[in-house]
Amino acid sequence: MSKLDRRKKGLYGPPVGKKCIVFIDDLSLPQKESYGAQPAIELLRQWIDHGYWFDKKDTSIINLADLLLVTAMGAPGGGKNEVTQRFIRHLNILSIDSFDDNTMKKIFGAIVDWHFAKDYDKDVVRWTRTMVQATMNVYKQAIILFLPTPTKSHYVFNLRDFSRVVRGLLLIPPTYLQDSHKLMRLWVHEVYRVFCDRLVDDEDRQTFFELVSETVHENFKMGISKLLERLCPEEDGTVEESDVRNLMFGDFIDPHTDVKIYDEVEKL
Repeated sequence: MSKLDRRKKGLYGPPVGKKCIVFIDDLSLPQKESYGAQPAIELLRQWIDHGYWFDKKDTSIINLADLLLVTAMGAPGGGKNEVTQRFIRHLNILSIDSFDDNTMKKIFGAIVDWHFAKDYDKDVVRWTRTMVQATMNVYKQAIILFLPTPTKSHYVFNLRDFSRVVRGLLLIPPTYLQDSHKLMRLWVHEVYRVFCDRLVDDEDRQTFFELVSETVHENFKMGISKLLERLCPEEDGTVEESDVRNLMFGDFIDPHTDVKIYDEVEKL
């Protein structure tokens, strides 16, 4: 109400000649009552049906003019509720499908091609497109393997997570990234940072480790123990899930420098 002008007694709206857009994100978020109603959404439906609300002080009618409702929500499922048809019938619905594989490759492939053209070693550049493919494999499998449940409601992965991995690959400057194996280790660190740090139990973390191991073998043509041999225990030379936690990149290596360089932390 603080955004609206009082035009006359009982009538509120934006300045004359203008429209006020009311945007509501996560429309399906309100929890349903035992009989299936969502009071917050019913209040919106009352406004659209009748064009008014009630003043909480004296229950008098407040008419609202020149307001436009715009909402956003995810598809029902995975902790997201369905919204009653009595409300949806008032809206024009625009659905946006997820990108297909070729579109995602084109978008993120163009980003890495542009970035790694800046004086990076050719041995590093030739693996950049492979990083996009590997990220896509982990992203798509994470959506399938780690579904949201009441105890794991935050197991929701979207395109932002994909972009966070790619963004992490762009943080090391050319002078500090001369070895393709270092780029591969950086990729492992970034997918662990974005995806694995969200997992809450050992079983899920082991499943993710196996997923990353398979992806490294398929895309980088080497075993994860070979790639992370610095982290291998001396007894058997095999990297386990717990060993990957010692793989670390950060910009805190030299706290006294003014320019923070994102680089591999080799000594913990």
